[in-house]
Amino acid sequence: MKPLMLCDVDPEDARTAVGGKARGLAVLRRHGFRVPATWVLPAGPAAAGPGAADLSGLAGPGLWAVRSSASVEDDPVHSFAGLFRTELGVGFGGLPAAIARVAGSGAGERVRAYQARAGLSVRDVEVAVVLQRYEPPRESGVWIGRDLEAGRLEWASGAAEEWTAGSGAGPAGRACLGVQRTLGAVADLEFAVLDSGLTWVQYRPVTRPVPEPAAAGGPLTGVPAAPGVAEGTVVCASDPGDPSWRPGSVLVIAGTDPEWVPFMAEAAAVVTTAGGSLCHAAIVARELGVPCVTGVGDALARLRTGMRVEVDGARGVVSVTGR
Repeated sequence: MKPLMLCDVDPEDARTAVGGKARGLAVLRRHGFRVPATWVLPAGPAAAGPGAADLSGLAGPGLWAVRSSASVEDDPVHSFAGLFRTELGVGFGGLPAAIARVAGSGAGERVRAYQARAGLSVRDVEVAVVLQRYEPPRESGVWIGRDLEAGRLEWASGAAEEWTAGSGAGPAGRACLGVQRTLGAVADLEFAVLDSGLTWVQYRPVTRPVPEPAAAGGPLTGVPAAPGVAEGTVVCASDPGDPSWRPGSVLVIAGTDPEWVPFMAEAAAVVTTAGGSLCHAAIVARELGVPCVTGVGDALARLRTGMRVEVDGARGVVSVTGR
């Protein structure tokens, strides 16, 4: 099977064949927003095995991004953020193997852990594959809208902008507001700033609102990332296989990636030293209903395994209740 060009993907079609990520990109393209040159391998045998897809029309120099576009991904309730595989900077010769790995990522443990915690049917997921021409970005960022005239923007490069009530004058933020106004929808967006300008790499609905900062009153404070209050025993886990982990503990770590999702799905709460309200830990915790505070810079210095803490994810407060 030959990959579909993005221009041939109808955003109104059923999601199961091309998945949520491809649909979001097709929506952006249909409204005239700039996206990378993109092709889509629908879910099924053509994407599942190395060499199964006919890639002859894509041959040529340059690098590729190979991204997941699962049937369940990027819907209005569950984004499955980061749970399926993405590979960047892939040469043409490496595409068949990369496609097979991405297409096969719907059978991973972290996907099943997310499904179980979210109350979904625990099953393997069909994953379509998005192929994009790839250029390493000068900067990249994430936006989650609060309403059509306001939202929050964080830069992956380390710079940061925040807007409330539609204020702020940065060009990236104005561009994000422009997408929302055009689509008439509050948006979760990812973009890359290339030498040639700003390019959109993802659009999906906002699954959970970003908590508003509130006055803090505890000994450790950070970014209110996922609402809720929970008390538990701290585990400062060293890696996603740490034998000291126990379900119902408070996970305290520097930051998460998809490999941490099985622990997150079992946690009473999550505390990270880095990140903001749009980082991986925050997005996944909100969808799983796990209280989360991010950006608590001194958490690993002041908390140790075995302590009892209360985590207030709406206020961004972590209080020690027992030692």
